[in-house]
Amino acid sequence: MSGAKNQPIPEESGLKEHSSGDNQLVVHVLAPLAAMGATWAARKALNSSYRKLTGRSAPDPQDAQVALGSALVWAAITAASAAVVEVAVFRFLARKS
Repeated sequence: MSGAKNQPIPEESGLKEHSSGDNQLVVHVLAPLAAMGATWAARKALNSSYRKLTGRSAPDPQDAQVALGSALVWAAITAASAAVVEVAVFRFLARKS
């Protein structure tokens, strides 16, 4: 034990702590609402892009006529884009608050 226990531990989270309850309100209440709106807009953009590129509507995973592979690939693309949007919105709002 070479005195390492006396050294301060650096904060690794990168997020600032706030003393105001208003800032927590933004992160915990408004961020999920903003993420839902941004995810909705991203899905609309993806569906529109798919239609422009292929000339067809995006695969509907609930339609039995859609091939399983197409439904799975489209579900993976939309889920990945929703996850990216959610992380971006939460981090943006956490930084701003």
